[in-house]
Amino acid sequence: MTKERTQPRARAVPATRPAAAEQERLAEQLRELWAMTPPERVAAMRRGALNMRQCCAWAARYPDQLPRLNGEFEFLAAYLPEVVAE
Repeated sequence: MTKERTQPRARAVPATRPAAAEQERLAEQLRELWAMTPPERVAAMRRGALNMRQCCAWAARYPDQLPRLNGEFEFLAAYLPEVVAE
């Protein structure tokens, strides 16, 4: 007896509402970031209050505002082995 192969059932496509909610959440994070002064952003970054997306957006828009460590943005340099080892 041979088994007949059946196609898997198509899954329902999730509503776009979660994607819209995620976009709004990301937009709100950026609004909060741009509402800060440069010294407030530095302080927030150093205490870990900014996520990587916020730090990258800041670096893209105002690269001269970010502190550097060994020539690299501080928020990235914190992950470099030669910096972590010190």
